[in-house]
Amino acid sequence: MAENKPITVEMIRAAMQSLGAGGKEVSYQLIYEALELDSESMQAVVRSKINDMTKHGEVERVRLGCFTYNFKHRPREAKTFEILWRFVRKAKPGWTLSECAMMTRVSYTRALRYCTWLEEEGFVIPIGKAERNATAFRCTAKADQTPETPYPPLRAADPFAKERTAAATITRLLLCADPRSRKTARDITDACRILLERFEPVTKNENANPLPYVEE
Repeated sequence: MAENKPITVEMIRAAMQSLGAGGKEVSYQLIYEALELDSESMQAVVRSKINDMTKHGEVERVRLGCFTYNFKHRPREAKTFEILWRFVRKAKPGWTLSECAMMTRVSYTRALRYCTWLEEEGFVIPIGKAERNATAFRCTAKADQTPETPYPPLRAADPFAKERTAAATITRLLLCADPRSRKTARDITDACRILLERFEPVTKNENANPLPYVEE
């Protein structure tokens, strides 16, 4: 990775989620390899950000330098989602996004994003137009039956994070582990399957959808 390319929390989160699937322990070294970080300065940034994630409960420290990812962790905006959800469930049919933002004191942009996701998931539906031609909404039966706040999924910063991690795993095992070991062979095979599942369909089908472009 280029020395001047910033290391973001989203990049670290994607690597942690991929490497830590199923409750597996993730070490600093694994993160360095997954993100292809060779310089001490960039590795220090990773350690600092993981330390912050630990303070917020997103990452749990197992021992020195080793962690597990808390997939039940909710983002810092969780309180905002709870406030919006409380309004959505209790408001009378016909409420608008502007009314939602005003009554909850949440920015219109955040209210728009959350309510758009709620509509996509079937929690709310538009029922016509209100004043000033604004769209009016109401809850659905699904919302009535969901007292707990539904949270939008965390967005992955890199759609190829899983594949990059698999490739890094293969390289690490071939260089650092015993290739004759049954466990090493099994782990390499699992990583190869991840790569095949993503890329083999594209090579076999010329009409397959192209892979998403990722700006480097």
